[in-house]
Amino acid sequence: MSAVRPLPPVTAERGRPATRTTCCPACGATAESASYAWQFSNARGETNWLRCSDCHSYFMDREYALESEVQHTEQMTWGDAEQGAQLNEFKERMYQSILGSICRLVSPTGRRLLDVGCAYGGFLQAAAAAGFDVVGYDIVPSAVKHVQKLGFQAQVCSRAAEFTLLSEPLDVVTVLDANIYWPDQPAELRQIFDRLKPGGLLVMRVVDKSWLATIGARLQQVTAAAGQKLLRRAVNDHRFSMPLGSMLSLLEQTGFRVISATPRGAIHSDHTSLPVKLSFGLGTALWHTLGVFLAPGAVVIAEKP
Repeated sequence: MSAVRPLPPVTAERGRPATRTTCCPACGATAESASYAWQFSNARGETNWLRCSDCHSYFMDREYALESEVQHTEQMTWGDAEQGAQLNEFKERMYQSILGSICRLVSPTGRRLLDVGCAYGGFLQAAAAAGFDVVGYDIVPSAVKHVQKLGFQAQVCSRAAEFTLLSEPLDVVTVLDANIYWPDQPAELRQIFDRLKPGGLLVMRVVDKSWLATIGARLQQVTAAAGQKLLRRAVNDHRFSMPLGSMLSLLEQTGFRVISATPRGAIHSDHTSLPVKLSFGLGTALWHTLGVFLAPGAVVIAEKP
């Protein structure tokens, strides 16, 4: 996977002309030097994936089209009106854990919190109950309507730069399982940085199964079926898979000061499967003792100086 190999044809999505991505969506590096990683079928159909030579992320070789992304999300569990609302209850453990971490750093009273990719408002409800003044945005119109019916301000948009409900600086911005769908993560992080107050917090629940993707890519060379099954578990329907270390470096390059990064508190639910719980437990131990990241995800808190 280290050598640059000829890329297979790009498969069109939903009848649209497919075009190659020009930059790594995780770090912004040009895709010209990226190496071919694999081709497989997932919820987005048959896709080609590359490996960035700069940040070592895997990313889907397909340009971002907002309309297609909205249509795709609406077909997933978290984009469906009924199932999306049910996920609010399923993820309550994660919401409360992340809120606890935030509240140990800032008092919620009088603080404005923006939830990026707010979906059906589960975290907004939890944060409002804790005392934050909350707002959110999402690309799915039905999700935003649901949030508005809950009594919260929300807007349909895809980028922090497009969010117009507020113009004053924010105290906290949360991005929970949303950055893996961004077409240009460095640009989004810069926009969030600009919208935070000095001392403001960026809180992210990030997915990092790049280590599992590496295993899947190697296994695919031995047995295609088993390798593809592992790859689907590793990347799901995400647009990229970024190692946590690369993510932390990108935050620092953007101007943030990383306060903490840990798999602890990143488990979605008490009902999460036992293998996933064990993976988080082992991953937490390895990360905090050896600095080796082998968990499915992590909670990252960074501050604008």
